[in-house]
Amino acid sequence: MLQLNTNHEKKSYRWVILIIATFSQTCATFVNYGIGPLATFCQEIYNLSQFQTGLIVSAVNIGPIFSMLIFGNLMDKHGERWVVGIGSILLGLTMLLALPINDYVYLLIVLVFVGVWYGTAQPGGSSAIIHWFPKNKNRGLAMGIRQTGIPLGGALASTTLPFFFYNYGLSSVKLTQAIVAVVGGIIFLIFYRNHGMSAQRQQNYSFLEKMNKIQARSSLYPVFFIGMGMISLQLVILAHLMSYLSNTLYISLRISGTLLSVVLIGGAIGRILLAWISDNLFNGNRSKPLQLTILLTVIILLFLVCLLNYLPLWVIYIICFFLGFLGVGWYSLFMVLMSEKADKDLIGLTVSFGLTLNQIFIVLAPSLFGLFVDYFNGYRLPFFLLILFISIGGIWLNYSERNHKFQTKNETETHL
Repeated sequence: MLQLNTNHEKKSYRWVILIIATFSQTCATFVNYGIGPLATFCQEIYNLSQFQTGLIVSAVNIGPIFSMLIFGNLMDKHGERWVVGIGSILLGLTMLLALPINDYVYLLIVLVFVGVWYGTAQPGGSSAIIHWFPKNKNRGLAMGIRQTGIPLGGALASTTLPFFFYNYGLSSVKLTQAIVAVVGGIIFLIFYRNHGMSAQRQQNYSFLEKMNKIQARSSLYPVFFIGMGMISLQLVILAHLMSYLSNTLYISLRISGTLLSVVLIGGAIGRILLAWISDNLFNGNRSKPLQLTILLTVIILLFLVCLLNYLPLWVIYIICFFLGFLGVGWYSLFMVLMSEKADKDLIGLTVSFGLTLNQIFIVLAPSLFGLFVDYFNGYRLPFFLLILFISIGGIWLNYSERNHKFQTKNETETHL
């Protein structure tokens, strides 16, 4: 693929890159988030416990823990095109291996390998946006648009996969996911162009020295913690919201699947609008709108846990939309804040490290939440523990920002 030669061409092609990165992420997430509905179908067929159901979602997310830093390093050296494109194709081909499998344990093993290839999607798309869009040139908006690929892929999966399951069986669900991932990878290979910055991105530091530099930036710690808390909420929504709504409201899986789609559509809108708000209403400040997002998410969750049985269905649809708008839409603010707090020479590795931490909780959250639901014989206490986890992150970020302002003020007064 030829590299772009002029600044004008690069500026014009940014938006093509954004479309391609968003489409590729949507296709990859159709598989990853589609494991949530797949787990619910397996629960219905094989009479699985909540813990076993959550473990299916966790299995597909184990692989990226070990692969994202490796793939991130490859992208720094060779660009995103081949790593992301081939990774998405292999994601789909590996999903094909799950077609004949009916054994629970074997399915978990295959899904772990599916997850390895999903490790190319998130760092690759984020790296593409960070390098194609300069900090003050719509980066927040571009990251928000690109991140809509995640909830959009999940919404498409939760909407379409029940149709295939109820009409054609479980194998058709797996086949559909495989085809979508392969198509996404092929499109990315054909149309994506590397931004030509590979030579400039080479570092003289060893990998361990780079990691030590990231560790030394204490301002990143509350951001990483928020990522771990809020990503746990996302995966709990994905893995357990359908069964929670069905068991609490005594509604069918079709209706609860529609409600999950509403959550994810709200998240897609939130990822764009919250990023736009941070660019335009908060003058590029990502921290304040992120703190406000966490506060409102906690309030929505309290409504969902304490008042669900007293609300009409149309109000529940509205609550689900705002749960997605806030509890899924937060991600763009998090990504841009993390990249802007990072060392300017280590943005890619910092993002990969933050996403790896998130991935650990992506693996743990669905199964742990399901285990708590089984142990406490209900959803209320597990949801309250999740609310506490999320709240700590928002409070820590607020304290960190206040402390940073206080230190900056004191240093300024000292120099005066």
